[in-house]
Amino acid sequence: MKHLLKTTAAALILISGAASADYPERPINLVAPFNAGGGTDLLLRAFAPHFAEALGGDAYVSNMAGGSGTVGAGALAGQKPDGYQMGYWSVTVSTIQPQIKDVPYDVDSWTPICSVAASPTVLFTNASSPFQTIEDVVAAVKAEPGKYIYGSSGPGAITHLTTVAAFSGLGIIDDMKHLPFQGSGPALQAMAAGTIQFFGDTELLMTRGDFRPLMVFNSERLASFPDVPTAAEAGIAAPLNELYLWGGLFAPAGVDADITQTLTTACETAMNSDGFQDFAAQTSTVLNYRNAADFDAFFRAQYESNAALIDAAGL
Repeated sequence: MKHLLKTTAAALILISGAASADYPERPINLVAPFNAGGGTDLLLRAFAPHFAEALGGDAYVSNMAGGSGTVGAGALAGQKPDGYQMGYWSVTVSTIQPQIKDVPYDVDSWTPICSVAASPTVLFTNASSPFQTIEDVVAAVKAEPGKYIYGSSGPGAITHLTTVAAFSGLGIIDDMKHLPFQGSGPALQAMAAGTIQFFGDTELLMTRGDFRPLMVFNSERLASFPDVPTAAEAGIAAPLNELYLWGGLFAPAGVDADITQTLTTACETAMNSDGFQDFAAQTSTVLNYRNAADFDAFFRAQYESNAALIDAAGL
């Protein structure tokens, strides 16, 4: 009996090894949880051919929009962890939505494969505003409580969390008003019109208008704005002092370690390809690769720290 059990176990190991060695045997589905033509969709479609080439197989993108990204993520959660289905989840889909909505996934639902992009967020105001520094903002808000308004692209969005992190961290959020919009576009139009005075988003979006940065939620100052302080320098304590708009590939929990390694290696190769680097340069996408182990640790830390932002936002 002992001999039979050992023989069976050895056979299973050989079968598992052979399966991993043959991977992938069929096309891999990359789920974009938003409509075709959006930023996530365009990034995935640029990434897919280089990813497939690195794997020596095929990969295709499918769109599953709805619920601010939770429909696609919910459909993938709990699927067979065979490495043939993955999704590109943002920080909001993976760490914010499951903590504020009743969705069929949480922090333990995934095998993180690799991070692809990450941009720190920036708090900014109109270039024509009287606020030259974040100290000016604090003084003005304390002098006239209830007068100033910060906008967002919607409750729970990264734009909302940026402003909450800023004004909660500075101790003035109760003296301000929040005005949510349906997207960043309408919010920035309201900013230009003077309806709102403050907004938070990535550097890329900020530079598309005539705006003045007040502080950046990064570990260090931005090379493009060396005179703009970090949130930590402005006096905001962790975990509210760093906030990134990031995204990466996630597979259902339980993917074989060998397959996970194959996928994360292919991800790195694809990101370093000339074609994808050109796409990033043309679209001002900030690439940020983390392998599976590092991305798993980063994702879990983000899930925990963003819980503090959710509480501060009253979500």
